[in-house]
Amino acid sequence: MPKSELARRNMVDCQIRPADVTDPRIISAMGSVLRELFVPEDKRSTAYGEGHIEIAPHRYLLDPLTFCVLLKAAEIKSEEVVLIIGGGDGYSGAVISRLADAVLSLESDAVLAANAAGQLDSLGVDTIAMLTGPLASGYSKQAPYDVIFVNGAVACNISTLTGQLRDGGRLVCVEYEGSVGRVILYRRDGNSVAGRPVRDLGAPILPGFEKTPSFQFD
Repeated sequence: MPKSELARRNMVDCQIRPADVTDPRIISAMGSVLRELFVPEDKRSTAYGEGHIEIAPHRYLLDPLTFCVLLKAAEIKSEEVVLIIGGGDGYSGAVISRLADAVLSLESDAVLAANAAGQLDSLGVDTIAMLTGPLASGYSKQAPYDVIFVNGAVACNISTLTGQLRDGGRLVCVEYEGSVGRVILYRRDGNSVAGRPVRDLGAPILPGFEKTPSFQFD
C-alpha cells in the first residue's frame, strides 16, 4: 500500500472516527482527497499529521480533526450551496465539493486563489467557483447560502457573514473568546441568528477577522 494511502487511512481511523464523525459521506470524502497535493512539497510528509500546516505566510491548512469537526457541525446536504471563507488551501473545496451541490470559495490572497484553482482544475473538480476578495465581506452577489464554512478562526463580529445565510442556513467557524478557541455553529431562523458551541478547538485566525484593538484613554 502506498505511503500516502496508508496515511489517509490512519487519518480517518485515528483522528476522524475518534471525533465521533460517523457520516459516511465525510469519511469517504476525507479518505479519498489527496491532502498532500495541497501543501508545499517540502511539507508533504506531514500532510496527514495532527497540526495545522503553513501553506503561505500566516496562512494554514487546518488539521484534520478541526476540519472534520467543522464539517460534521455544518451538516452539508447534497443539494446545498456552500460558501467557503478562506478557501485558498484548495483542500477544503475539494472535500466540500463531494458533499454539496455547488461551492463558492472566497480567498483574499490572489496567489493562493490561483494556485488552488489550478490544483482543483488538475484534479477535475469543476463544481467550485474560486473568488477573490476580502474574507470578512463574504460574497453577497450570490447570497443567500445554505452553509458558510469559515476555514479558520475569527476573533471579531461575523454579522456580515451570517447576514448572507438563507433561512435555516448554517455558519461554522472557530471563534475565540480570549485565548480559548471553540468550534461554533450558527443558524439563521427568520431574522434571528443563534450560535452554540460544539467543541473546544483552536485554529489560526483568518485575515480580516482579527480583534480590533480597543481604545484606551490615559
